[in-house]
Amino acid sequence: MGSFFFRAYTAIASKKWLALLALLLLLAGLLGISRQIQFDDDISSLIPANEETQRIQKVLKSIAFTDKIVVNIRKGDTGSVDDLTKYAMEFLDSVEASQGEFIKNIQGKIDDEDLPKTLDLVYKNLPLFLDASDYEAIQRKLFRDSIAKITAENYRTLVSPTGIVAKKNIVKDPLGLSFIALKKLQQLGFGEGFKLKKGFVLNEQEENILLFITPTFGSGETNKNLPFSEALYRIQDTLNTKYEAKAQSEYFGAALSAVSNATQIKRDIQFTVSIAMTLLIVLLIVFYRKLALPFILFAPTVFGGLLAIAFLCLIREKISAISLGIGAILLGVTLDYGLHILTHIRNGKDIKNLYKEVAPAVLMSSLTTASAFLCLLFLDSQALQDLGIFAAVSVLGASVFALLFIPQVYKSKKVSTDKRMILDRWASFEWHKSKWAIGLLSVLFVISIFTYSKVIFNQDIAKLNYETQALLDARDRLEKLTDIGSKSLYLSTYGENLEDVLQRSDSLHRQLEQLKEEVKIVSFGSIGTLAKSERTQQQKIGAWKQFWNPDRIDSLKKTLSKVVLNWGLRRIPFPSSIPFEGRF
Repeated sequence: MGSFFFRAYTAIASKKWLALLALLLLLAGLLGISRQIQFDDDISSLIPANEETQRIQKVLKSIAFTDKIVVNIRKGDTGSVDDLTKYAMEFLDSVEASQGEFIKNIQGKIDDEDLPKTLDLVYKNLPLFLDASDYEAIQRKLFRDSIAKITAENYRTLVSPTGIVAKKNIVKDPLGLSFIALKKLQQLGFGEGFKLKKGFVLNEQEENILLFITPTFGSGETNKNLPFSEALYRIQDTLNTKYEAKAQSEYFGAALSAVSNATQIKRDIQFTVSIAMTLLIVLLIVFYRKLALPFILFAPTVFGGLLAIAFLCLIREKISAISLGIGAILLGVTLDYGLHILTHIRNGKDIKNLYKEVAPAVLMSSLTTASAFLCLLFLDSQALQDLGIFAAVSVLGASVFALLFIPQVYKSKKVSTDKRMILDRWASFEWHKSKWAIGLLSVLFVISIFTYSKVIFNQDIAKLNYETQALLDARDRLEKLTDIGSKSLYLSTYGENLEDVLQRSDSLHRQLEQLKEEVKIVSFGSIGTLAKSERTQQQKIGAWKQFWNPDRIDSLKKTLSKVVLNWGLRRIPFPSSIPFEGRF
């Protein structure tokens, strides 16, 4: 092994300019490949990617609600509901005007035409919203005294100023059956504790307005969401300054959390590497008293890291930023190879003996280290796999480069005993013969036997995720407001086709209703209220037809005609008063 590297050293030394040109071309190629690097800042890449977790990740990435940004506009000490709505309108105008390309839609603002559309949707599909208990309620509405009471309320509404708006719905649905189904739609939202006022969703105390932004890009696309995040916070600062104590806003959502996490990861990598390099450079300059020496020692580390990144770019579409951050520990590992070679050169070893003694040790050290890191390939976590590949390639590349590069550029005479520094003397001390050192090590070993079991590992992977204090505060206030915090569970159905998914959703919806009746859950929101499978739809339509038999329809017509005449009307003002007759 030593003879091979010595021959390589001799060949390079005899053709230095050609070797330098080859090195520059190699570095240029590695840099060109490395420039294509795309970082994956997703913390979930640390989770083992077995079949079950891959399915869960696939489902989560296909569900849009996980990427929504919640805007919580809070009333200040001197504010009012008008201030809240004005703030919300200005926010919507600013965001839609300047950030439209980053937004799919914004929910929370109810337009005037939305309510009639919702009522019409419910009316046209009323049987699909009803269950057995609802038919019992409808049956009670069909008694004469109930019809008389409802008709009286409708008459008072018609002669009031709101009658112009309400007339269409009263004529179409005189018994108000649509409102029975309309309550079911509350399960699609937060549930109780919220109401509509002035076109916005407010809490019961009228102190908060909630808006929901669906970004164009998913939470994993942090580079694309970064300018959107910065723009949102600029708009927030502007409006908060304008309204001061009247109203304030805050954001929370996976997209913003991912951006802050990605930004912090990059900062942490830059900070830790910078600190480590600075300390090492200062230490090496003080120890060796040569300014150029640290850069010679760092050259193998830089080459190894560049080689590893280029290799990962060739086999991966995206590289986990977390794995590269952890890989910063290799800075010290790869630096040791250069120090090992340098120490032998300073001790006056000739090049042939240097390679004979050092090359096998350095290569064996790098191979064992690389082998240990390559064991991470057997894990199902892509981030840890990336770490294993990055570490193995960089360690091997750095060791080979150190053996070929450092002897070419560093020449030194043997260090005399008089000029040996404190680190030289420290390193030459025979620690294995020191009774004090052996005794101290034995005492520490015995103590560790009784204390190692007290170490507790944090098993919450969410702790690895970074969130700014503003996001943490916003999340706490949102959890108190909506009660969707740590007590919430998210359930999802999936299948081979839409009908299969809807049937599973129907089954899940029935189970949740039963759990709510048994007071085992507080509340739930489900799309199953609105989206039913074809089989369930046919069952509900059949129940509707069975309920509205000819006798019941005829009885309703007669009772309704008599009640209307009691109000002095010459004809029945409800030409479509028999709901859904003949529709099915």
